[in-house]
Amino acid sequence: MVLLWCLIGGALYLMVRSFVPGFAPLRIQASQADELLLSPDRSGNYTVPGTINGVPVTFLVDTGASTVSVSASAADRMGLSGCQGIASQTANGSTSGCLALARELRFGPFTARDVRVAVLPHLSGGTALLGMNLLSRMRMLQQDGHLELRASGRAPGA
Repeated sequence: MVLLWCLIGGALYLMVRSFVPGFAPLRIQASQADELLLSPDRSGNYTVPGTINGVPVTFLVDTGASTVSVSASAADRMGLSGCQGIASQTANGSTSGCLALARELRFGPFTARDVRVAVLPHLSGGTALLGMNLLSRMRMLQQDGHLELRASGRAPGA
């Protein structure tokens, strides 16, 4: 009987993982080049142009952000909807927002689909945060003043 319930539970899990957007582990695909080398801007931050749902954004690489994040006005332009309310802890304190799903996120040679995105009303509209829900799926190497991002199938510097 226990085995039957385990099989039913496993089948349900696989169905949800296959058919519910954002439930499966995030996969990042790279075009011909599987790496991106970034130099810091004048303030020492790494930024990269990209798109969310086809809308151009400038991403700030933010290893302190747990989730890719955008402002509410940017989310409207990107067509992010179906938000689920969340409480978020930021460098400026606690705030409320919501969690939405982006169909497609692109930067450099990388494309990710069905990416969870935090919509934070008090975030500046000009920049999106490239958070760890995406960056943790990549290999990162910072050396000689540069940040190298690679698709996770190959080690940095290899």
